[in-house]
Amino acid sequence: MAAMVALPLPCFAQGMLLTLLDGEALVIDGDKRLAAVAGLHLAPAAIVETGANTAITRVEWPDHTAVDLGPGTRAMLAPAGFPARSGRLPLVYLLQGWAKVTGPGKVPAGGVLTPAIEVLPFAGAAVIVADRQERFVFAESGPLEVLDRGAAGARRGLATGSLYTAAGVLPRPTPGWLSSVPRAFRDPIPLRAALFKDRVVSASVLPDPTYVTLADWLSAEAAVRRDFPHRFATLVRDAASRRALQAHLSSHPEWASVLNPSR
Repeated sequence: MAAMVALPLPCFAQGMLLTLLDGEALVIDGDKRLAAVAGLHLAPAAIVETGANTAITRVEWPDHTAVDLGPGTRAMLAPAGFPARSGRLPLVYLLQGWAKVTGPGKVPAGGVLTPAIEVLPFAGAAVIVADRQERFVFAESGPLEVLDRGAAGARRGLATGSLYTAAGVLPRPTPGWLSSVPRAFRDPIPLRAALFKDRVVSASVLPDPTYVTLADWLSAEAAVRRDFPHRFATLVRDAASRRALQAHLSSHPEWASVLNPSR
């Protein structure tokens, strides 16, 4: 049976707060795996992974920025290791899935990174999709810019209502694409952080991360994983995870000094 931990009253002025959950999701905060629950206070670089049937998971920032995550999504919040753009650090590294970012009015929200593209800081709302074959950015409200992180490094501007695709920018989304957007993304959802101002929540502690549960993150780009040997140091004490780290060392060479300190 999973253990339960009582979480302290969230100091929302200092961090991120998970404010809405419709379905199942897990959080890796530091080196701990937790069953997501509304009211959970998150530290920088927390990883959120949603279930295939999860309608929405929302995280809110102190400045009223909101990030909604859709089904089958893996995201790192406030990732370290990436430069600021226009004075704003990235909000999200979207490894896979759907994210909707809504900024706090005229003040630009931080940008969004995926393995293939970067959405630069913007004011308004945008929907970003990342997977191995496709990538999309929908400028729901307000213009924005998308930077190709590949060798070309092209930067493309999007007007409100337009859709970025790998093949180019469309003046408006196709009906087929619109039908694929998670239903929970289609209407504005009011901010909810104030509901948790004086509440204490309890979260179920899940089994510790293993190589299998972290595999996609451990093989992500170097800036994402650079702190992992320290953050997930317990992996080397699990025999199966240690063997897997050694077998796939070329995918995460920063573990070499931990696995083979004599070298």
